[in-house]
Amino acid sequence: MNKITLLLTTTLCLLQSAYAATAVPDYISFQGRALSASGALMGAGTPVNRTVTLRVWGHATNSLVSDLLYSEQQIVTIAEGEFSVLIGAGASTAGSLLGYSETTKGPPNVKISDAFGAATRYLGVTIDDGTTAVDNEITPRQQFVTSSYAMRAKVAEGVDSGAVTTAMLASNAVTTSQVSDAAITNSKLAANAVTATQIVDATITSTKIAAGTITAGNLAAGAVTSTAILDSTIASADIADSAVTTAKIADGTIASADIADSTITGGKIAASTIPLSALVAAVQNALVPPGTIVAYGGTTAPAGWLLCDGTSIVRADYASLYTAIGNAFGTASGTTFNLPDLRGRFLRGWDNAVGRDPDRALRYAMNTGGNTGDSIGSLEFDANRQHAHTTSFITAGYSASYNSNAEILSNGRNNGATTKDTNAVGGSESRPINANVNYIIKY
Repeated sequence: MNKITLLLTTTLCLLQSAYAATAVPDYISFQGRALSASGALMGAGTPVNRTVTLRVWGHATNSLVSDLLYSEQQIVTIAEGEFSVLIGAGASTAGSLLGYSETTKGPPNVKISDAFGAATRYLGVTIDDGTTAVDNEITPRQQFVTSSYAMRAKVAEGVDSGAVTTAMLASNAVTTSQVSDAAITNSKLAANAVTATQIVDATITSTKIAAGTITAGNLAAGAVTSTAILDSTIASADIADSAVTTAKIADGTIASADIADSTITGGKIAASTIPLSALVAAVQNALVPPGTIVAYGGTTAPAGWLLCDGTSIVRADYASLYTAIGNAFGTASGTTFNLPDLRGRFLRGWDNAVGRDPDRALRYAMNTGGNTGDSIGSLEFDANRQHAHTTSFITAGYSASYNSNAEILSNGRNNGATTKDTNAVGGSESRPINANVNYIIKY
């Protein structure tokens, strides 16, 4: 068993002033005086070389792997008990003296300065006594005092890669006025280091973006929205030919009001880029709006039209037509509506309170849920206008008498009154000359 007198001297060994002007060394100068278990000076008379293990701990007594922050070994010459070392100049500790490998705790993996990330640190020293016996760490461990932490001032002279972390910088410690123009380049920014939340609105202007630095590959899908683009900031000259394709334009995003007069010429429309079907549909909807009813000579409705046969259809499938006529001609449910049923019927203009239809208030629904009264879609039964007929009789041999309702003829033979009826003539309905057609409705 050895005992040792420890003397912790100047913590940062600044070897010479010329060296200190360019870099701060990663060493701590340490001097000590070692005695044997019997109290004799080690290396008395003849200097001896001994393996010295130097460790930096985060705890005064514990020896867990999490408490060991730094470990190294050096061959130290001890003369008359005295020795001097530079902690930080040794090699990784070999073996598993503490029951676990210490190799990763020292050079080249960990520097001595890396161990001083907190205020409380302890130095542990173990000296090989030259025998095969296990050498124990000399107790108690010595606590490093303030001067040891002066080595952290080396960040003022040179910053190793990763030496300055976000945790070391107070909020707003580095302002734009402290960063020289062009001092921060792409190579100094880690991938994804700058996110959208770190960029204040309007801080990146067009003058700060070099031509060609932002390509399509740099923009995430949906990153540039229409609200982020000022009016008139993108001119036609800024858009490469064929850069804006149909797939990049959402339906309904370009309205006629967004297109200046004469900006779209025949030369800007490539052959076959506008299909005939798209033009036909646009023209049809402009000239013949949904809900238009016309007479049609065919038996099957053409494209874009439906027969006026009272069929119940789904609102979502024919949204434009439903917007135009709604439930005027009936509805079977909350998701359907009826087409007009004009089979075998004449059309009549909506009275709309003008008074030309005297029975307008008595009209009934064409189908369940349809309009009644003076409304589009309501229906009225056929009828003849009220009228009277005049009859004539040969009255020779008869005498006439009258009551309040009719003229009564009698022949004096007291065999009852004589009445006369008109003969029924005509067809089964009142109608003009007519021809059969289909009525169709635009959807």
